This record gives sequence, C-alpha cells and structure tokens, in this order.
Amino acid sequence: MIRQNLLIILLIASLSGIGQYHYDFNENCRNAYSTINSLKFEEGKKLIDREKIVNPNNNIPYLLDNYIYFLTVFIGETEDDFDLFDDLKDDIIDRLKDGDESSPYYRYCLAQVYLQWAVARIKFKEYVTATFEINKAYRLLEKNREEFPEFLPNLINLGLLHTMIGTIPDNYSWVKKMVGIEGTIDQGVNEILEVLNISLVEDKYGHYKTECLFYLSFIQMNLMTSKEKTFKYLDIIEKDKSNLQNPLAVYALARIYMSNEKNDRAIEILLNRPTSKEYYPFYYLDYLTGLAKLHRLDNDANKYFFKYVINFKGINYIKDAYQKIAWNYYANYDTEKYKEYMGKVLKYGNSIVDADKQAEREAEEGILPNYHLLRARILFDGGYYEKAMKELTQDTRSGFLTTDRDSLECTYRLGRIHHEWGKINESILYYKKTIKLGSESHYYYAANSALKLGNLYEQMKEYKKAAEYYEAAQTMENKEYRNSINQKAKAGLNRIEDKL
Repeated sequence: MIRQNLLIILLIASLSGIGQYHYDFNENCRNAYSTINSLKFEEGKKLIDREKIVNPNNNIPYLLDNYIYFLTVFIGETEDDFDLFDDLKDDIIDRLKDGDESSPYYRYCLAQVYLQWAVARIKFKEYVTATFEINKAYRLLEKNREEFPEFLPNLINLGLLHTMIGTIPDNYSWVKKMVGIEGTIDQGVNEILEVLNISLVEDKYGHYKTECLFYLSFIQMNLMTSKEKTFKYLDIIEKDKSNLQNPLAVYALARIYMSNEKNDRAIEILLNRPTSKEYYPFYYLDYLTGLAKLHRLDNDANKYFFKYVINFKGINYIKDAYQKIAWNYYANYDTEKYKEYMGKVLKYGNSIVDADKQAEREAEEGILPNYHLLRARILFDGGYYEKAMKELTQDTRSGFLTTDRDSLECTYRLGRIHHEWGKINESILYYKKTIKLGSESHYYYAANSALKLGNLYEQMKEYKKAAEYYEAAQTMENKEYRNSINQKAKAGLNRIEDKL
C-alpha cells in the first residue's frame, strides 16, 4: 500500500511538471553552446546530456541539440542527415512549445529552431517551407520584442532577418510579401551591433560575441562597402586566440582575408586550423585552402581541391572545385588535364549556387579560356594586382586577345585592377567601356562593372549616379553570377535610399 501510494505521488509529481519546462542558460549551457559552435559536437553533446540529468526541466539543452542538428546539415549537406534531423527537430519543437510562455526564451528558442531549419531547407531547395518557417520565426521574434524589449538575444536574429530582407531585388518583391518582413541593412547591422557591444563588456552575454562578429564581418564583406569596419571586426576576432581553434571562425577569417587582398594571411590561418577528430569535419575549408593557394598559383593547390571532392558528400561547390582543378592545370600549360577535369564538372555535383552554375556553363561551352586572362583573373582574385597586370600588359602578349569576349574581359579586368589599386578615374573609364561593349552579353563583366561603379559613386557621395548603376546592374542580360550581383546591387540601393 505504501509502495502504491508512493507511485501515485511520483506519477502526480511527474504529470504536474508537464508544461512547466523553464529556461536556464546557465554556465554549463553556455559552455555547451560555445563548444558546439566550435564544431566539437561530441563534447557539446556530453555537456547537454549532463544538463538534462541535473536540470531535467531546462529547455535550453534542447535548443542546443538543434544547433548540432542544424550545423551538421548546413556543413555536411547530405540528404540522409537532413531527413534524420528534420524528423528529430519536430520533437524539439514539441518540447519547446510546452515551455514557460512567460519567459523571453520561449518564443526566442522556437524562432531560432524555425530560422535554422529555414536556412537548411534553402540549401536543399525547399523554398516554400523555408519561407513559411522564416515567417514563423519573424512573428515570434517581433512578438517577443514587444513583450520583452530588453531581451538582448532577440536582436541577433531580428538583425539578420532585417539585413537579408533589405537585399531582395525588386523583381522578387513577392518573397517579401510571403515572408512578411520589412527592414533595411542598416537596421539589421545596428541591432546586431547592440548585442556585440554589450557582449564585449558583460560576461552573461559574452558567449554571443563570436556569433555577432561572424555575422557582422560577413555583412560588411558582402553587403557593405567599408573595408575599415570589416578589418575592425577581424581584429576583435583575432584578439581572442581561441577563435583560431574554431573552424567556423577560421572560415570567416579566411573568407574575409581572401576578399581583402590578404590572401597570404588566409592561407596561414587555413593551414594551421584544427583538424583533429574531436571536430566535426568541415571539408569546405579544404576547398578554401585550395582556392587561396590557386590565387597565389601555388603548385600544390589541387591537393586541397582533391581532398574536398573526395571527402565531401554534400551538394555544393563540387563543380566549382573541379573547374578550379582544371584552371590550375591550364595555368601550368596542361591543356589535356584541363579538358579532363572540365569534363568532371558536367558529371559531378549540382548547379544550385552561382559558382557551380558558372563552372557548368564554362564546361558546356567547351572553349579553352584565354591563358593570360585566366592567370590575370586568378592572381587578381588573390589580391596580387601587379602580377595580374603583367599578364595583361607585357609587350610580348600584344596579340593575345583573339575574340570579342577576350577583349571584353580584358577591359573589365583592367577596370578591376585599377579600382583596387586606387586609380579611380582609370577604373571608371574601363568600367563604362565594359558596360558599353557587354551590356547585352550573358557574361557577368558588364553587370559587375555597373555594380562596382555604383560602389564608387556611393563612396564619392554621388548617390543619384550610384542608384543609376545599381539599378543597371540588375537589368543586364548576364547569366553568370546573376543572383549574387543582383543581391549586392539591391543592398547598395538599400543603403542609399534615404540619401537620394
């Protein structure tokens, strides 16, 4: 009888706990969060499991479970992982929905899960479901801001959403209506900055610092024009030496250095990154190492591209990696190897991202690239401008432009080199000539020239001219890099709309 009563009491106690899940982002959870974001999933899982035992009603560990699911899917890009974790995610949402609605973490956690899965779905072309999940996340975050205006973490995801919605081109305005979000790049940046500034001085928010810096650095690199601000964020990231042992931070640092004439530093960071088995494999860093070394015309660049295509089982940058292998062979006078690996571009990988689309287009054309223009492009992309210029201007190569496309590309490349060298008047002339010659071409040279002219006139505060060129960049006939150019042009218009 006593045993029976005890069982009844325990049953009542357990039932009374249903719906009473709370949110405690305590030190153990913060450690798990940082560990997971360093891609140490096994160690992070141990911390999560310990928290579930010690604090069984704490919902934060379940949010952190989803971080592991999301990062595995986002980095690994395999259908099997996507299907597995998509099912497990439903259990997390059910658990979170039973949480304490009076906590600011209630809607925040649900929004975080929806937003992470929306990003994952975009990789797998599940655009409709992703749109609905973004809508759910946004409404939860907005409601949370109304009820808990002082709740700082809310601003990180709102900042991301407001930033990204400001880059959607006008011809995709229907997406904005479906998502139901209004916002600008400046608004989003300021929201993330607010979290960063507090995370730098208050320990209880310190675990958000790296995440904020990661987002801000990429926003600056892709959507803004201030290199000074980009390097400011990089300095903060590098001051914390532990970030150099975080593959996600290494990814951010390398990408940004590669885009800002510091390719040698990117190679140094990539070659010294952590690679032990305690980290979830991030094979894209092998691809980046190959790319950085290709930009320097290092003989061993293909070693890293091969590691990527052999080990990576995901969907993106496979075609692009094979194209870059082919380029490296061609830049070293091996035409047959170029043809062999361009053939693999057609055989392997997907054509979702712009880089893979462009690689596939080159393979389908079956035309050997201009040797000196290709080398100039590779060297320019690494920030080696003097070497790139020599490929285009040496007297012995005066007859190397044999087609209209070669002439168009050469004009474009001269514009880009002069631009980055700070010879603005010369670059403007070359950009305008490129637009005149190639505005109806399916190559990207004219569209990107218009984008770069928009950037230049924006920096010179000639906002009307900037707007004209940003709009022109979105109306060109280019098929190459169309999405990324249009996004950046829209971001430019978004930045200057209040100044016109």
